[in-house]
Amino acid sequence: MKVFLAVFICRVLYFLGTRVGRGSSLPGKIVLKVFPDVLLQLKLPEIVIAITGSNGKTSTAELIVHILEASGRSTGWNREGSNQTEGVATLLLRISSFRGIIKRDAVVMECDERYAKKIFENVRPSVLLVTNLCRDQITRNGHPEFIGDCIRTAIDVIVAGPADKDVKLVLNADDPYVAALAATQSPCPTAPCPAWFGLSPKSGTTDHIGMYDDGAFCPVCKERMVYIYRIAGHYGSYSCRACGLKRVLPETEVTIKKSGLLSFEENIEISLNLPGITGAYNYCAAVAVAKAAGICASDAAKALDGYELTGGRVCTLSWDKPVGLLLLSKHENSLAYNCSLSWIVSRQKPCTVIVMVDSISRKYYTSETSWFWDIDFDLLADENIKRIVLTGRYVNELAARFVLSAVDQAKIEYIPDPDDLGGYLKRSGIGEFYAVTCFSDKAKLLKTFDS
Repeated sequence: MKVFLAVFICRVLYFLGTRVGRGSSLPGKIVLKVFPDVLLQLKLPEIVIAITGSNGKTSTAELIVHILEASGRSTGWNREGSNQTEGVATLLLRISSFRGIIKRDAVVMECDERYAKKIFENVRPSVLLVTNLCRDQITRNGHPEFIGDCIRTAIDVIVAGPADKDVKLVLNADDPYVAALAATQSPCPTAPCPAWFGLSPKSGTTDHIGMYDDGAFCPVCKERMVYIYRIAGHYGSYSCRACGLKRVLPETEVTIKKSGLLSFEENIEISLNLPGITGAYNYCAAVAVAKAAGICASDAAKALDGYELTGGRVCTLSWDKPVGLLLLSKHENSLAYNCSLSWIVSRQKPCTVIVMVDSISRKYYTSETSWFWDIDFDLLADENIKRIVLTGRYVNELAARFVLSAVDQAKIEYIPDPDDLGGYLKRSGIGEFYAVTCFSDKAKLLKTFDS
């Protein structure tokens, strides 16, 4: 009766909530207050994939779902991005029968790093993907080592579960913070042997490490790390001579070709519709997870060939003229911004770059802007960047940051009110442009192109 009522209440609240934009997590929140242990009573399918990490969770979840459905498996996932305990509860209860049986062949759960332990206490995944760990939402997450500790305790919960159920870890080989989760010094030495994924150095390496070097010291023993090469930030081929932590040769490795193609093992090449390093990691992680779920790597890769994300992480903005590209880059996450800026510069085309920060987060209020100083805006000191437009509520804070950058100040324009941005772009004749902002400001930016 408990499960029946929980499913019934969730479905009703989900139906009503979707009409007012509150259906993704509120139903689960209310049901869990009435029936705190109801998720433990659900019968899950054999494939339950959990995705956590700092960047790429939502995009990678969608890619994994696409692969699963292309293989003929029905899938349920929290597509709205509600990745805390209540959002996962809403997902599972709304796709469950009144007897508590999940009516899908597979479940894909995007899980917030801070809430992963709580989620896994109620729902045990068969595959856990950790995409990466980096500075992100400093006001609630602090340093990536802290988030690594949160995920390590979540892995402990999974490992302590029923011994008759196999659990597979899929980890980013290029990220030392992620690799530390599988180190022998880890508090969870009984965790299963991970499957590793990463980018080949043939994709392009860099000596650029940004405003600080989070890869300088080993996350396990704190001794200095040695790098053979870097892909971006602290991603690369690293080793610690003190404790032995080092990059493991990944079973799933991809190469970004100059033509824009992504090359997998067995000479499989697919088109990459997410720009640069960020997209390549997402695609690579999705294929690695598919392999862990029993899908052939070539089938998984081919399913992604030419696939375009529906979440609008990258989308074209245009009138008759100018034409631009929106690159969603997570606020408070310098690595996400740096990857977007690096990709723009690598295009080597004359362009304008728009940076918009009007609200910092959708989920919590903060006016903390110290993360501006973590972003390496010096990347935009390139001759092909003809103009930089700063806009949004925090335009003055952005202006202060750019004053101490290497960018020519004569190139910078200030549009405090985003509503004035559309008119400015129409009048200025700026040609090709790129807009960099976060999920929290995406709708405001798109509005300027609809008006």
